[in-house]
Amino acid sequence: MTAKEYLSQALRLQRRIEALTDRQRRYREMGWSCGEDGRRRMLAMARELDARVAEYTEKAREIERAIDAVEDGEYRDLLKYRYLNGWSWQRIARRMYVSEDWVWRLHRRALRAVRMPQ
Repeated sequence: MTAKEYLSQALRLQRRIEALTDRQRRYREMGWSCGEDGRRRMLAMARELDARVAEYTEKAREIERAIDAVEDGEYRDLLKYRYLNGWSWQRIARRMYVSEDWVWRLHRRALRAVRMPQ
């Protein structure tokens, strides 16, 4: 797995966490209107979703730690903007006061600075 593929997991995980959290909320709301059997099923689903959210959250934190370990602050900022915030190249360039072309060059360098966990 490349550094880019590894870091790209962060946004997908965040989206999954948001979706699961939303689903949990809906299940809990539905659970109050169900009978005892329905409440038991809702509780079992909620536990399963809690476990998935915990798993995804830990992986997202691992990715964030990998970015935080990058020594160069400019690289670190770029990686956070792109992989944790999901910003476009154009928005990153505006934020960093550089051209998009320069952002892409920095990005290549920043990816080489990422040390993925084994």
